[in-house]
Amino acid sequence: FRNNMFGWQNVFFVLTLPFTDGFSKSSGKPFGVNLSLTVRPENRDKFIALIKNDQQQSLSNEPGILQFTLGEDTETPNKFYLHEQYKTEDDFKAHTETTWFNDMVTFSESNPWDEGGEPVINFFSGEHSPERVETREAFCLNVDLFVKDDRRDAFLPVIQNNKKGSDNDEPLCLQYIYGESNDTPNTFHFHEEYLGKEGFDAHTVAPHFVAWETFAGTDPFTKPPVVSFYKTF
Repeated sequence: FRNNMFGWQNVFFVLTLPFTDGFSKSSGKPFGVNLSLTVRPENRDKFIALIKNDQQQSLSNEPGILQFTLGEDTETPNKFYLHEQYKTEDDFKAHTETTWFNDMVTFSESNPWDEGGEPVINFFSGEHSPERVETREAFCLNVDLFVKDDRRDAFLPVIQNNKKGSDNDEPLCLQYIYGESNDTPNTFHFHEEYLGKEGFDAHTVAPHFVAWETFAGTDPFTKPPVVSFYKTF
């Protein structure tokens, strides 16, 4: 899959491209989607109505969907984020053939996006077991990390330890998942959920996060991480 494609309609183009070696239909890994966009203020209400319908219909009628999280940026009005998971690539393709997804395509064709706010889509293979996650109130992060090739082997155990500690030792951490981009080696996409900002604040002082911060301070990235904060609604 290619990422950074603008507009819902471009997902159809993306689906015709061959997979990279980083993902296999039979891998058993969840198929993850992170998406960001900004709508013009006058299109806000229509967008929310359509995307909420997409979320509700998907979770109610698609057996292959695992998660559909939707929220708004904590600081920038009308900037929205999605995190979706599917059991397989084919389940995601089935999603793009639904009427509720096509309602979003039609909306996208009306050019509703704020300047510079066209949808940016990233696809990744999750490093976790498939699990159904229902909608819930949460303080969320979507994160992109761009790891230097020669730091990959050092990066993986540190981030695995961060996930393990977040899952097992943080009562306010609801979810911590990540996976490698299906398009760009050594690019990793994350989705995290906490019980309020206090949950995230507790995460930042946990021993496993401190170990991560120590590693992150050793110049392991090709460019700065992209960290987005949002609340579900």
